[in-house]
Amino acid sequence: MISKCYVWMWLPGATEPVVAGQLQFDSQGRQAFAYGRSFLERTNAVPIYEPELPLRRGVHEPSGGLDLFSCLRDAAPDAWGRRVIANRMFGKGEIEVGRDIDERTYLLQSGSDRTGALDFQESASDYVSREMNAATLDDLHEAAELLATDHSIPADLEEALYHGTANGGARPQAAITTDTSKHIAKFSISTDTFEIMKAEYVAMTLAARIGLDVATVSLENVAGKDILLVERFDREKGTGGWYRHSLVSGLTVLNLDERWALEASYPDLVDLIRVNGVEFRKDATELFSRMVFNVLMGNTDDHARNHSFFVEGGKIRLTPAYDVTPFPRAGGEASHGMKITRTSNLSRIRLCLDSAIEFGLSEEKARSIVKHQVNGIMDHFDELCEEAGMTTAMIERLRGRAVLNPDVFAGCDECNPKGW
Repeated sequence: MISKCYVWMWLPGATEPVVAGQLQFDSQGRQAFAYGRSFLERTNAVPIYEPELPLRRGVHEPSGGLDLFSCLRDAAPDAWGRRVIANRMFGKGEIEVGRDIDERTYLLQSGSDRTGALDFQESASDYVSREMNAATLDDLHEAAELLATDHSIPADLEEALYHGTANGGARPQAAITTDTSKHIAKFSISTDTFEIMKAEYVAMTLAARIGLDVATVSLENVAGKDILLVERFDREKGTGGWYRHSLVSGLTVLNLDERWALEASYPDLVDLIRVNGVEFRKDATELFSRMVFNVLMGNTDDHARNHSFFVEGGKIRLTPAYDVTPFPRAGGEASHGMKITRTSNLSRIRLCLDSAIEFGLSEEKARSIVKHQVNGIMDHFDELCEEAGMTTAMIERLRGRAVLNPDVFAGCDECNPKGW
């Protein structure tokens, strides 16, 4: 049996969406997409993502053995949003994904203020936004805490919880809108094993201090719990409303799905920037710098969905960085979510230097980036930890066990800061 929904899109410079085409699902959940004639006839029409959905008539099907279009999956709710939707539809009962909740349902049950410039609707002619009423950070945090710890959600908090369905990520979060800004609020929960929101604030702010292009963050405390506010870079306030910028994940750029995510590598990603990027040298240097920073800070959750690109016609441009968090580890050796070289994801600065040529960088330039970052981390780490209100025990837990862990300098002893 074939089911369907319609993909709506905010075109560049527009504050209202137009229907782009029809998305179909067969009985096995495999997708097919066709642009609408009215969309193709627009003089300002642009492809959703040209490598997957070029702007032409006819039916498109996923390539490379995929069941779903990756560029549309990027606009779907991720782990946390799916958990919220499942709770909203079925409470705490057992859910069989694919039978009780299929991909179409997730698309149509999630909020409209989702990542990027797409939305999904039942109708091809009438756009109905699934916006949420305003909720306080306190209500949002309480609802997230209850669901994260498998407690029942009171009816008056269900609406607050729905704010977290439209965006990616595995942790509790919600979309926040004011008159002049849009943010993603990320919540600490009682089961966290370390001060994760404080750690992310420190890492993101430190990255900005040393010159990386990162999303702007701020740290709030509500009822004794940490909330990280991340300013959205896929939104821009215009005179008539909000502009939405098209995005795709690194996973989509690499033409991989979740099953093959461990095959993703930084060098493979930079290859595609070389082919399809707007500014290769700038984005390649930035991506190399982020890779180095992830190694130095102990952010090993740098998988390909935690990298994204603006879509500009048939080209891509690296977005600001996000989700950069140092993770303390018991031992020395660690592995990253993406490979540092084409064959190894081991967390080592030596491997970063070995792969520098892939980014168009000389060994000398790569070493200067490492030195600059090491010095910047040493200069600002303690100050930012204190600014975040981090406990002394937590600071010492991060120092050496995540941040500037001695093991990352194996094979590159001259890069290792002594006595830190």
